[in-house]
Amino acid sequence: MKKSLSVFSTLAVLALGGMSLTAATYSDSVGENFTGAGGGILDITSVEVNTTATDLIFKINLAGDPVGTDWGKYMIGIDSVAGGDTAGNGWGRPISLGSGMDYWFGSWVDSGNAVQVFGYSGSWSQIGGAGTFAGGPAVPGLAIGKNTSSVTITAPLSLLGLVSGSQIPFTFDVYTSGGGNTDSAVDALGNPSQSIADWGNPYSSAGHVNTFTVPEPSALALVGLGSLALVRRSSRRK
Repeated sequence: MKKSLSVFSTLAVLALGGMSLTAATYSDSVGENFTGAGGGILDITSVEVNTTATDLIFKINLAGDPVGTDWGKYMIGIDSVAGGDTAGNGWGRPISLGSGMDYWFGSWVDSGNAVQVFGYSGSWSQIGGAGTFAGGPAVPGLAIGKNTSSVTITAPLSLLGLVSGSQIPFTFDVYTSGGGNTDSAVDALGNPSQSIADWGNPYSSAGHVNTFTVPEPSALALVGLGSLALVRRSSRRK
């Protein structure tokens, strides 16, 4: 009985720590970009947003292969509190979130892969210093990964001022771009139409955003209760 109980206790811990508590998939048009450069690595097909008890996860699905062709840049703008930057972002690219951007993820999948997070409080500043790079994460819990059809960015909820169980809705958009410092949003998740006509054209997500809600306290409680019930049933059967 002790062995069986230990196994199910482990499952309960895994459920609480690693289970996706909320998941949503946001689809985008395919083939609407002004350029086919990179063979589809800048063409978003959908984005899956998930939360665990500690993390917020964005899986950016693409029409191309970011492993075979790895020069793309993948960015996320988030509006989670009042205020924010209505005209810019942490990288200073010609991309904006009309409701006011509070956080900016800037990532690249060449040279070892990396992601940086910036926060806005009157001006932009990078959170945690250097971001995360191939040599190891400078921000605990911040990570980026890729496969032949997607790029995944993981960040602690606490890094963005979010807490699992707070039932906080936030708006966001996801962008792809090239390596130039003035390159704009070649594709934008929230816009089913072509976003820009050339690399340097400014882009605003005003009117084209998505909303996601961090799970409410009852979601965490249900996971915990379900795990405990599993343990109890197992012990009774033995």
